[in-house]
Amino acid sequence: MKLFLIGYRCTGKTTIGKLLADRLNIAFLDTDQMIEQQTGSSISQIVKTHGWEKFRHIEKTVLFTTQHLTNTVIATGGGMIIDPENRKFIETNGISIWLDADIKTILHRLEMDHHTPESRPSLTSHNLLKETSDVLNFRKPLYEKTAQIKIDTGFYSPREIVNIIDRRLS
Repeated sequence: MKLFLIGYRCTGKTTIGKLLADRLNIAFLDTDQMIEQQTGSSISQIVKTHGWEKFRHIEKTVLFTTQHLTNTVIATGGGMIIDPENRKFIETNGISIWLDADIKTILHRLEMDHHTPESRPSLTSHNLLKETSDVLNFRKPLYEKTAQIKIDTGFYSPREIVNIIDRRLS
C-alpha cells in the first residue's frame, strides 16, 4: 500500500501523514523534507536562488524516486499536482487522499505556523488572502481530479482524520 496525501499548504499533510503511518505501521515520507535534505537548502532558499521552475523540477524528481516504495504514506508538496505527469504518477502508483480545508482555516494555520516563512515561500506577489484564494481556485479542480478520497481537515482533529482515513481504506 502506498498513500499520497495531497492538498494545499497547512491542510495537515505532514501531521496526519505521520499519525496515519504510525496507525498503519508503515513508513512516512514528506517530499518537501526530502527536497531539503537532498539539496541542503530550505524550500524558500531554493525558490529565491533558482526560481519556482527549478523547484518544481526537483519536486518531480523526488516524487518519481518513490515509484518502487511500498507500505508508505507520502505527504506531497501543495503544488505537486500542478504538473500533469505528477498527477498521473500519483494516480497510478497509489491511493491519493486530498486533505482539504476552507480558506479561513488555511490562513489561520499559515499565520500560526512559525515554519511558514522558510518552508512556504510566496507563490505570487499578492497579499496572503488574495494569493491563497487565487491559488486554491486554480488547484482545487486538480486536487479533486487526482483524489480518490477527500477529507475536510477543518472539522476534525488529526486523530479523528486518521480514524476516518483508516475506515475508508478498510
